[in-house]
Amino acid sequence: MTTTVVIKIDPRDPDLARLRDVARASREGKIVGFPTETVYGIGGPMGVRGVAQKLSDIKKRSIEKSFSYHIGEWEMIDYLQVVRTPAFRYLSRLFWPGPVTIIALNEAGSKIGLRFPKNLLATVLINSTGEPFVATSANLSGHSSPRNAEDVMKELDGQIDFLIDGGPCDLGEDSSIVDISDEKAPVILRRGAAGEALEAAVEKIRTGTFPRKKILIVCTGNSCRSPMAEGWLKDELTRINLLDQIEISSCGVGTRPGMSATPEAVYVMRNREIDISAHRSRMCTREDVMNADLILAMSQQHSIFISGMVPQAKSKIRVLNVIDPIGMSMSVYEDVMDVIEKKMKNIWQEIAG
Repeated sequence: MTTTVVIKIDPRDPDLARLRDVARASREGKIVGFPTETVYGIGGPMGVRGVAQKLSDIKKRSIEKSFSYHIGEWEMIDYLQVVRTPAFRYLSRLFWPGPVTIIALNEAGSKIGLRFPKNLLATVLINSTGEPFVATSANLSGHSSPRNAEDVMKELDGQIDFLIDGGPCDLGEDSSIVDISDEKAPVILRRGAAGEALEAAVEKIRTGTFPRKKILIVCTGNSCRSPMAEGWLKDELTRINLLDQIEISSCGVGTRPGMSATPEAVYVMRNREIDISAHRSRMCTREDVMNADLILAMSQQHSIFISGMVPQAKSKIRVLNVIDPIGMSMSVYEDVMDVIEKKMKNIWQEIAG
């Protein structure tokens, strides 16, 4: 039996140095209790030898029953070699960070459970170790999951090494669990937090009415070319009843997030009876690139940027070679949109196929 060290941390203004100290201890094999938005959990870095056995001993359950992995950032999915199927991409974008555990297949064909908690203390702790956590709820097997640090101490005092006390959990309800290892027959194994929304999403997967393909359109500022292309493509897919099958988004490699499309771009698209006035610019992220099936880059420079971010994405990039109309006349914007339309129609089989 050990002495459980309780560390109280303000979840709104966390002491990052103390969290890093606990993360270092976890790298040395110490088991840590921590809050999530659902319930409190316990765990340790996946690379630490024997962490799963320790958790099984604490929980008093068989080692044959596997634990899920908690990630602290999108890139950690790669550590676990998860196969990013359309259903996985759809559910992860819809519910993460958040209270849903997804069971999917890894590249070896084995089932693996993942969760991306929406709790700052949890994600900072996990990210400070540099790898996913093997984790489970902080209670004995068969007992109720703990909603606060006091509940954890009643169950596991002396059984875990550290407990991060971040106050009561926001939701106070177990996460929902969905198994999508068979995409044709996804199964909700536990209906917990976000259960109703998860049921609706799973029904879309079962009926094939969810986005099974993702197209990412990239330019520099995400204020002219890419929002015009995004608006046009969504309109075309709506006409042929494919918008629910193909997800379209755009981003910029050098933008200031939250900017509207330029007035000229809005006007040009309005002439085509397409409204892009609600568009807001955003930076391209690694997760955008990883999750895309097809990437339409407006220039070679954008392709180079994306390939540098995710080298394996090079094969799914198509360069349209469209000039940047920013600061130019309305007629140039009209010409640019004509070029975008023509070039996207030239690769229509790739887009809609």
